[in-house]
Amino acid sequence: MTEKKVEKNKKTIDKRTVIYAAIFSVASYAVSAAMALGFGAYTVGVFGVFLDPIVTLTIPLIIISVGIQAINRKYGILLISLISAVLYLILPFLSVTFLVAGPIVELVSWSVGYRGFKAVMVNTTLAGGLVGFLSVLFGFLFLGVPHIVNLDMYLLLFGAIYFVESGIMAIASYYIGSYLIRSGVLR
Repeated sequence: MTEKKVEKNKKTIDKRTVIYAAIFSVASYAVSAAMALGFGAYTVGVFGVFLDPIVTLTIPLIIISVGIQAINRKYGILLISLISAVLYLILPFLSVTFLVAGPIVELVSWSVGYRGFKAVMVNTTLAGGLVGFLSVLFGFLFLGVPHIVNLDMYLLLFGAIYFVESGIMAIASYYIGSYLIRSGVLR
């Protein structure tokens, strides 16, 4: 195959991209739902809204990050975010979160790529941090703002926590994704 043909194929959404995006989106959604229900952060009170993203930005984020590495194509992140938005339609504020965060991460990935340590760190940290912060923000807009003293301080504090946690998950994602790609499990 010529160089131009390979490059052209990387810019289109093919059957493999759709299948990988669907598999990784559904897997992340299922694990996220199970973790959220198992942890029950919503029962902690008004601060539960801040704690739920901390729980769901672990294994579900790693699954999405490995999926991005496996797809390794332009518009793959956008497709994952669209599928995730559809899966989360029962919680409209999360659907909107994916519709906002996905295109931002997609655009950034055009500069940094999809594989490699730097690319995984940037894409995963940005995706997780944005989804964590925006889910709380859109949750407040859709469901109402709770009566918490110093709410803006908590938003900034937990926003920083979401980005740091996503960075830690990015490191794990890089090593898991690299291993799966090198071993031939993913191509």
